[in-house]
Amino acid sequence: MSTALIVLTLNEIDGMKQIMPLVKKEWVDEIIVVDGDSTDGTVEEAKKLGLRIVKQKKKGHGAAIITGVEETTADNIVIFGPDGNHEPEEIPLLIKKIEEGYDQVIISRFGKTSINLDAGKLDTFGNKMFTFFVNILFHGNLTDTLNESRIITRKAMNELNFDALGLDSTLQMSIRGLKKKQKIFEIIGNEGARIGGKRKMKPFQTGLLLSKRILKELVIR
Repeated sequence: MSTALIVLTLNEIDGMKQIMPLVKKEWVDEIIVVDGDSTDGTVEEAKKLGLRIVKQKKKGHGAAIITGVEETTADNIVIFGPDGNHEPEEIPLLIKKIEEGYDQVIISRFGKTSINLDAGKLDTFGNKMFTFFVNILFHGNLTDTLNESRIITRKAMNELNFDALGLDSTLQMSIRGLKKKQKIFEIIGNEGARIGGKRKMKPFQTGLLLSKRILKELVIR
């Protein structure tokens, strides 16, 4: 099976310089950098690394994912951010696990042995709270429903009718995966400290968006 790595960027030149050289091209069949109109040299740095760059068609984290999925025909899709939060060595682990027959494999930042260097107390509380409600309402047993670092098969992605354009995108992937009774597996991982750039997530605005997503998914069948 073929695998594409979708790298989501918006002003992540430091991560592009420090993280992307650690990503081995032989791990995947294709690497696509989906850029949200960076102005700090991210695109130029990606070109130096010989990476394919496409501009996302609409604004938002989910919109970037949709663009990336549309730009590849690979059987499996890995979502990755070069901001330092994700560890490059997660990529081959995700690929190996999905080949065992899973629909989605997620890196959990909140497992018993996880080390988290980025999420503060508020972020950790929020993540665990939303994950708790998702598990209760949609019959799951996950420890991290929000993490971007994951792999999904194209077949599973098509089943989701994925349309969340904002930072509720990965939550929608988790919820709809549970609703579709997809086989989801978690790999306990870590979250590294951010490398440069500016954090995109604003806790209170994002919390409201996630709450609306959960309510919407309860109504949609």
